[in-house]
Parts: sequence; structure tokens; C-alpha cells
Amino acid sequence: MIPTRITVDELDNMFQTATYVERYMPSPLNMKNRRTEMFSLIERIYGIGKDKDSYKDEEKPRLRIRLNSGQLQTYEFCVLLLVKATEKDRDIIALRNFPNRRSFRELRKFFMPLSHEKVRSDYYKALLDLSMVYNTKGYKFICK
Repeated sequence: MIPTRITVDELDNMFQTATYVERYMPSPLNMKNRRTEMFSLIERIYGIGKDKDSYKDEEKPRLRIRLNSGQLQTYEFCVLLLVKATEKDRDIIALRNFPNRRSFRELRKFFMPLSHEKVRSDYYKALLDLSMVYNTKGYKFICK
């Protein structure tokens, strides 16, 4: 659930969750039906055994769903919030979090003359700007 007011640390944790969610999201280009059907997914992975009362290869572990609704909601919120950021802020936040989370020393390579401490302070300043936008305007402004 998205709180009504967020801090910089909470926003950083949300972007970290969004990084995790993006790793396990299915690609829409690789889906044959362009939609997910839970029962066809179970059928493809497990299939039905010979006696129709058991799954084939029952020694396989059961299907584990990795993403829950809260994680998907956080991912959607972070994507909508990134749209409202300035281009410079969007670049530093996206480079830090997507597709994998990078350290500030790795980010220094993208912003060459800056030290990793300056990159860290710029990153947290960008998060502060985004949290101020959300805290003053609200969720309805983000969703427009």
C-alpha cells in the first residue's frame, strides 16, 4: 500500500522493490497469447499425469508465484513517479535502479568528473525532489 506521505528512505526502498519486480515481470513480447491464463500456465509447467488425477512428474516442486500485489503496486507507483521527474533526476534514478541496482562507485563511471559522494548526494537530492512532488501534489497528480 502506498502511504500518503513518503520519506526519501522509503522512496529508495520502493525503487529497490521495483528493481526486484522488473526482474521477474514477464516480457510482453515473448507471450504467445498476449495475456496470462493461470490454468494454461499450470498446464504448460506441470501437465496432467496418465491417470488424470495427478500431475506429471510429481517430484517437481509446486509452482511458486514470486510477485504479490503490493510489489506490483509499488512498481507501478515508481514508474508513474519517474515520469514526473526532471530529465536529470530521471537519469540518475534509472541508472541506479534499473535494470539492476548499482552502487555509487559504479555510477561514478556514468558521471565521470564527479566523485561517488557527489553522485550519492545528487541521487538523494533527486529522491527528495520526487518525494516533495508526491507529498505536495498527491497520488492523483502522479496518475494523470
